[in-house]
Amino acid sequence: MENNLEKATGILQKLSVESLKTAISLLELLALKEELDAMEEIKNDDEINRQINEARQARLQGKEDEYIPWEMRHNV
Repeated sequence: MENNLEKATGILQKLSVESLKTAISLLELLALKEELDAMEEIKNDDEINRQINEARQARLQGKEDEYIPWEMRHNV
């Protein structure tokens, strides 16, 4: 990872201002794609969706113990 960061930094430092702006835009698009892929993975995971729906129902019914993690309720 460190080696890749050094390589990327070296390449970016050699770019013109205009090319650097383009590179940043491409990096932003790549980061967005990863985020969208992760969201799609969550959307297609039946277990995660079941847990989300259970938490929503508990929240609507005022059952904080069922949707707020124990760690958050006890400042851990």
